[in-house]
Amino acid sequence: MILVGVDAGATTTRAVASGDGRLLGRASAGSGNPHNAGVQAAAASIVQAVRRASGHQTVDVVVAGIAGLEDPELKEGLRVALAASGFAREFHISSDALIALDGAFLGAAGIIVISGTGSVAWGRDERGKEARSGGWGHVIDDAGSGYDLGRSALRAVLREHDGRAAPTAMTPRIFEALGIRQPEQIVGAAREMSPPQMAALAPIVLEAARDGDRVALEIIGAAGRELAATAAAVWRQLAFSGPHPVAGIGGIFSHAAMRSAFLEGLRQMCPEAVFTPPRLQPVGGALWRAFARRAIEPPASLIQQLAEGER
Repeated sequence: MILVGVDAGATTTRAVASGDGRLLGRASAGSGNPHNAGVQAAAASIVQAVRRASGHQTVDVVVAGIAGLEDPELKEGLRVALAASGFAREFHISSDALIALDGAFLGAAGIIVISGTGSVAWGRDERGKEARSGGWGHVIDDAGSGYDLGRSALRAVLREHDGRAAPTAMTPRIFEALGIRQPEQIVGAAREMSPPQMAALAPIVLEAARDGDRVALEIIGAAGRELAATAAAVWRQLAFSGPHPVAGIGGIFSHAAMRSAFLEGLRQMCPEAVFTPPRLQPVGGALWRAFARRAIEPPASLIQQLAEGER
């Protein structure tokens, strides 16, 4: 029996396959998010990643985690496109946050906070009840995300230009990244940027913060508090008491300044929270959920292989 887990991201789609409880293969493809790539292109990326990971064998169960599928019309369109491809006997579309939660704790209670292009917090208690906070898209939410950091950097440069805020070392780096020469060009450039392109500016903020730039540190501090607030909202919804794990998912948490800001907010809002590294990354969580669909416990050796492959 071949099971495949998929993490369909805004930029990259990742897949991992298991055959009879053993690691069969890993693969990647382009954007699998219909918001960014369109329904047909997203479906094509998912199918391509699954086929590569499975060695083009017949797949029994696929679980694909995808961001932003609160829109039922978009979700149905993707389901129809995937069904038409005939790439698996059985497939399930899941939230990207849900597969991240599965991967982080392998079904146990806890809260994950995702900060990638977008952001969201999701949790599960001991009885299986789930709750979420945030993740309402870059237009009105995604606080603390890569998109939010990139947008804040552009705002900081314009505020410096206006004399509304202190100078920042981010200004020349933003100019270089956008290929512009003056602040007035920022507005036009921003209008043309996709969410992943805006999020690609986040490292400028993180690097400036690492170098001690006060404006960048303020942006990071605010973002960390926002992410902690999403975790705290889930904590309250699930009525957690006593120590429970909270895991940070996404590249933003690999930076010391962001991790520090998040942990400081978490200590203030959820003093009993225990910051814990995830057991598996989201793609591993999708494969774990594929096993759960067949009521099979993944072998410990497979979990170990998945964990080692993600380091």
